[in-house]
Amino acid sequence: MTRLTAWALTLTFLGAGVAVAQQPSFYPAQGQSPQQQSQDLAACQSWAAQQTGATSGAPAAQSPPRAGGRARGAAAGAAGAAITGNDPGRGAAAGAVGGAAAQRGARRQDRRQAATQQQQANSAFSSAMAACMQGRGYAAR
Repeated sequence: MTRLTAWALTLTFLGAGVAVAQQPSFYPAQGQSPQQQSQDLAACQSWAAQQTGATSGAPAAQSPPRAGGRARGAAAGAAGAAITGNDPGRGAAAGAVGGAAAQRGARRQDRRQAATQQQQANSAFSSAMAACMQGRGYAAR
């Protein structure tokens, strides 16, 4: 379990680094001073966040963990075994294994969905930033 946690944290940090690295940089196309560029960048970040509801480099919102897959599976397995006249203990054990597998699959799906939503939010934020900065006379690199 510790190894899995370490891998999950490593992938999270790597993914966050990639998202931040993909942000475009802007240079003044109309001779703006560094101070003006800093002010414009801050204003555009604020505006882009208001428009998209996302912020640059913010981690994805975590969905609440799914729980109870084994227990629900065990209950269903025991009930099914009792109805068919089989050993409820074995039915519960088989149901717990199936419930745990279903729970893991649902968690994977939740992670994929969160990653997709984060990518979409980052893309929307980047587009809004680019539009704002271009409107203020900057060019993207």
